[in-house]
Amino acid sequence: MIRPQPAAWFEIIAAADDACDIPKLLAAAGCAEIEPVASVQAAGIGQPGGNLPDGRNIYARITGWTSDAEKLAACLERSHARAVVHFPKAPEALQPPLILRNPGWIQPFEIFSRLVGMPGRFSADPSGLLMFVAPILFGYMFGDVLQGLALIVIGLALQWRWPMLRLLVAGGVAAVVFGFVFGAAGGIHGAVPALWVDPLAEPLPVLLVPIAFGGALLTLGLALTGLEAYWRGRLVNWLCRDAGFLTVYVGVLIAILHPAGQVLAVLGLAIQIFGRLWQERRIGAVFAAVGELLEKLAQISINTLSFVRVGAFAMAHAGLSSALVSMLKGVECTSAYVLLLVAGNAVIIVIEVLVASIQTTRLVLFEFFTRFFETTGREFRPLPPPESPEEIRNVPRT
Repeated sequence: MIRPQPAAWFEIIAAADDACDIPKLLAAAGCAEIEPVASVQAAGIGQPGGNLPDGRNIYARITGWTSDAEKLAACLERSHARAVVHFPKAPEALQPPLILRNPGWIQPFEIFSRLVGMPGRFSADPSGLLMFVAPILFGYMFGDVLQGLALIVIGLALQWRWPMLRLLVAGGVAAVVFGFVFGAAGGIHGAVPALWVDPLAEPLPVLLVPIAFGGALLTLGLALTGLEAYWRGRLVNWLCRDAGFLTVYVGVLIAILHPAGQVLAVLGLAIQIFGRLWQERRIGAVFAAVGELLEKLAQISINTLSFVRVGAFAMAHAGLSSALVSMLKGVECTSAYVLLLVAGNAVIIVIEVLVASIQTTRLVLFEFFTRFFETTGREFRPLPPPESPEEIRNVPRT
């Protein structure tokens, strides 16, 4: 798990007659966000010669943030602009913009974070984790081998025009996997051997597994608050106030399957009480700690049960596919049967992509993110690129 990285502060001192071209140069490089600080304008800036009456040169000071200091310096050097750049400490009054540094295969999943806002400097960036979580939730609700393959093809074909459709590729792969798990292909259940169960034949396990997955995911979200507290230097405060709640929650989840979880839940209660006593040094803190713990347990129990909708929509997908096959039983013409089956699967794909995408997004944003995600950061916004290379005078694009 990584966190957003702050951009580096830069200062460029340039000859006045080059100062007008440098922002275009930085825009072409795509690695700078201008933020004027104590700017001073002098007569003659931008005019040929750029000299004061006594022969002294006029200079401009350009300040801002960069996502790549080496790229910015190399860009200025290649341009032959009369300018020097250095990277001092940023002014304390300014909030540095943040950058999500993820590999290309993780970047499509940054969309979930951006729907809420930029995570703070000491907040975890969940994009790498969502690369697994989002497809699993989507694929469970959309388990069908052939329909999943169709999503992969659509995503690969259109990802260059609409980059967000790269999410369909990951979702399609998960749908293929769960299609084999549920034994569904092209809307026909039993078309391939089921590795687990048929959702319509055995609904109870199909509903319970997502709840268990949700419990594990929310546990991870609570643990991330501890990691963020460590980054902020407030780990002791987290141990006194939140570690007990996490332990109780895990204990309750385990107690459903094994009595040993009860011991863990009692241990968590003790951590919560003694941690608050150690912090506040008063007996009233015990009642406050127990009350807060009960409130949090009620909230997270509702959050956990919300994941049952994943199993419910998996059953709905199976029911819709079963209804399609039942309606086509009376069709005797083979070509008409195949044509109607393909058309029916196309309708199911459109409906289920919308439903599964909405439910996946809802669970990620409102159940998982609320455990740890803080939108206190400011996103790095580089200068927009010039419309054409000719706008940069005597400067090659980098």
